Amino acid sequence: MSGKEILNFLTSLGEGISAMFGPDCEVIIHDLKKKGIVTAVFNGHVTGRKKGDKLNLLGIYKMEEAMEGRDFYNCLCRTAEGRLIKSTTVHFKDKNYHYAFGINYDFTKLSLAESVLSNLVRTGVEMEKVIGANPSEKMVDNIFVDGVRLVGKPVALMNKEDRMILVKYLRDNGGFSLKKGIQTVAKKMHVSRYTIYNYLKAFEEEEKKENRD
Repeated sequence: MSGKEILNFLTSLGEGISAMFGPDCEVIIHDLKKKGIVTAVFNGHVTGRKKGDKLNLLGIYKMEEAMEGRDFYNCLCRTAEGRLIKSTTVHFKDKNYHYAFGINYDFTKLSLAESVLSNLVRTGVEMEKVIGANPSEKMVDNIFVDGVRLVGKPVALMNKEDRMILVKYLRDNGGFSLKKGIQTVAKKMHVSRYTIYNYLKAFEEEEKKENRD
């Protein structure tokens, strides 16, 4: 295919993608044989660019990487106004042409909706815990699941701060009420019992200090 045919194809593809995913989805085509001039853009309001503009990267990669034709997929970018953008750039390159085909999706509103929905589905202590004197192992499992949901990431991806938040939630909601509760939780978190003890001790010392103040 010639450069003109490729450009016509990409332009039609871009128009279709932008129409399908709506006004929050920008599709932009740069001609890197002409110093990155924007040759076509749909829903340019997403990043504020228009046809004829010079190459203006979103901060995903360096200029030399763009000129070399490096592809990027599903990268997180932020506009100057703080809006969240998912960005993908794919290069179509031959000796006679070099086009960068970019898709930039503004998911700021979806991110806010996610936060609202998370708050709506979050619950407090289960009724079983409120009325039961001795929590069952199943209940501890449920408290653990709620704690993981509170942190917002799986145990395998948690850092120390995340793990401390989880342990504090478990402590405050009866997760250590059972015999061998610390051992059970340590196993679920893939840490030693001593790590759990250290976290609990740190909470106790912090609370004592706050009470003194």
